Amino acid sequence: MFVTVVPFRGGLVSTLKKDSGIARLVRVHRDLGWPLVALLVVAVLLGGGGIRHGLTNLVVQLAALAVILLQPGIVKRFLTEAPLWLKVLVPLTILLPLMQLVPLPAELWRSLPGREMAVETRDLIGVGEGWFPVTLDRARTLIALFALAGPLAIIMSTAGLRSDWRRSALVLLVALAFAHFALGVLQFAVGDDTLRFYETNSESAFYGFFVGHIASGLFLVIGLCALIGLFASKKRTSLDLMVYPAGAALLVIGVILSSSRSAVALLALPGLWVLWLGWKELRNLSPRVRWSAIGGSVFFLALAAGLMATNDRLSQTWERFEDFEDSRPDIWEDTMVGIERYWPVGSGMGTFDEVFQVEESLETLPAKKAARAHNEYIEVALEAGLFGILLIAGWVAGLLYSAYRGLRTVHAPVTVAAAMSLLCIALQALIYFPLRNMAVLCIAGLLVALLTAPVTIKRDRVSE
Repeated sequence: MFVTVVPFRGGLVSTLKKDSGIARLVRVHRDLGWPLVALLVVAVLLGGGGIRHGLTNLVVQLAALAVILLQPGIVKRFLTEAPLWLKVLVPLTILLPLMQLVPLPAELWRSLPGREMAVETRDLIGVGEGWFPVTLDRARTLIALFALAGPLAIIMSTAGLRSDWRRSALVLLVALAFAHFALGVLQFAVGDDTLRFYETNSESAFYGFFVGHIASGLFLVIGLCALIGLFASKKRTSLDLMVYPAGAALLVIGVILSSSRSAVALLALPGLWVLWLGWKELRNLSPRVRWSAIGGSVFFLALAAGLMATNDRLSQTWERFEDFEDSRPDIWEDTMVGIERYWPVGSGMGTFDEVFQVEESLETLPAKKAARAHNEYIEVALEAGLFGILLIAGWVAGLLYSAYRGLRTVHAPVTVAAAMSLLCIALQALIYFPLRNMAVLCIAGLLVALLTAPVTIKRDRVSE
């Protein structure tokens, strides 16, 4: 076994073979820098608990602020390297909760839509003529503002990195996904709450580092997209043709074990990508080898389908597809009433749980407290009004443009992996609230950075 000594930032690091797994992980440190790697690891390990676990979220946010402070010139590099639309939308996104916290004169805040109950309450206690902000819950909006520190630090930390950091970022995502999978397997094996991070977890789903099975399944789908992106961005060897499909199969099993119907449905996106890559590979094979490969693939898929259909653990997920009735449509309907009440200003970022209880109809009152709109888009419309909707439209337009640009470069597989992962988050946001989770929010920040990284090398269309 050969050992080489390679100069890295801050000293010399001994590595194994160039293509070994350890060497790849060491290159992740070299290409991304230890502050960014540490922040992403901390975010996944401690940021999966949601708003009910504020202390662990605070640790992630403080780590993000430390990353910004420990890297002199990080803001300047971002302003120099980032595309114009990103340099506009990032400050506007931070400005939204910040402006909602600015105290306004009594005449102004009393005239805002939907503040009638707040005005009456404050008049009763004799503070109706004081200055109050737009938000109806300053603490919740302040928490929403601090939550932006994670993705902000990640996006800024990637500015100015050299071009080969993209694959290293995918390697890190895959490594975190497999660590998440391994923890989930151990949780299943132990069977009790010994290895479970959060008290709300049960034994019936695959949680790993997350408090909820939906976020757990989504993270595995993102890891699967990153794994396929790595496979598509390198020259494949015979060993790769065995290792990568085996790793992908493990992640798919993890998604199914999460019992998240939305995550299982999202498997269709990486599945279609795999079919496309397979079709491109088959076109370059001889007819005999091609049909042998097709037959082997069909046999493997049939075997996997039989296993998934007969396994008791996996069958619990399929049983959940038999019943699609839940309280989400009723919550959405009541949320729309709240949007009309506070439009176009909104009630304040993070205030949904406080203001929704006024709009919730008794006829459709669910057994459990709604807490969230279970639709990220209408929740933002309630909390941020017109400005929030315009921000979402701006982010979608900017990311679509960046994805289109990236597909025309040698980094196209990484672009597809990042764009597909963001699409998974966007689709799940139709029935869930993935970006209200610090871990997923930080991962989304990395995906945005992957899409918006400067591109200088064009694809050689002649060679394709």
